[in-house]
Amino acid sequence: MGLFDKHYKKITAYLNLRRNEGKISGFFHNGRTDWPSEKNRNLVLGPDTAVELGNPKDASTSFLMWVNQPDKIKNNRITVVGPDLQHLNGQQVSFGKIVIIDASDFDADNSYDRYREMELLRYDIHLKGYMMRGVSQYQREWSRVSNEAIQHGFSFKHLGGALIDQFSKIPYVRSVETIFITSGREDVLEVKAVSDDVFKRISAMNKMTEELSFDCDTCDYNDVCGDVAELRAMRNALKNKVVSAHA
Repeated sequence: MGLFDKHYKKITAYLNLRRNEGKISGFFHNGRTDWPSEKNRNLVLGPDTAVELGNPKDASTSFLMWVNQPDKIKNNRITVVGPDLQHLNGQQVSFGKIVIIDASDFDADNSYDRYREMELLRYDIHLKGYMMRGVSQYQREWSRVSNEAIQHGFSFKHLGGALIDQFSKIPYVRSVETIFITSGREDVLEVKAVSDDVFKRISAMNKMTEELSFDCDTCDYNDVCGDVAELRAMRNALKNKVVSAHA
């Protein structure tokens, strides 16, 4: 399904502009995250914090989208817009995080279940010295990196690699890219505009699937579904299932 093709093009254009401004660095994950995990003690207190990303007082956005672009998505690529963590020591900055999945065989019947599976993985990251608080309903993320982690070289290479490892376990995922933004409030807010539209489509999908609500005239997402053929196809598939079940 091409549910987020438009958004992918906007993110690509955004990255091209930031690249021309000299704000981008990047690398490829080698298939192995060499940072220790700490599942049960993943807490970074204020005095122990070296870098704070996306504090509620700052701009923050975090979202996931999937596309069918096997010729464009570069598997294992990690892109950083702005300074990496080592250069942010002692700072509190606005933060953006994007996970882009190239996936196969998404359709009107399976998109919601697959989205739920991937969305849970996005927060299932437990790295020593890294604490994350995600608020998915607002597409925000607030995280802290400890002094000890920074001293030992923790970077977006490790965080992006851990995310890539998680999603690469899923059979229908062909490629994974991660993007991190620390270059300032305005850059994050520019991406948040894309995130907000992604969230509208996700919310419309959630409403149809969880509430089995097919009354378009009274739905808050009428305008969204009216413009997106993939959401209309999903609505029709769900409605036909309900009708068949009660026939």
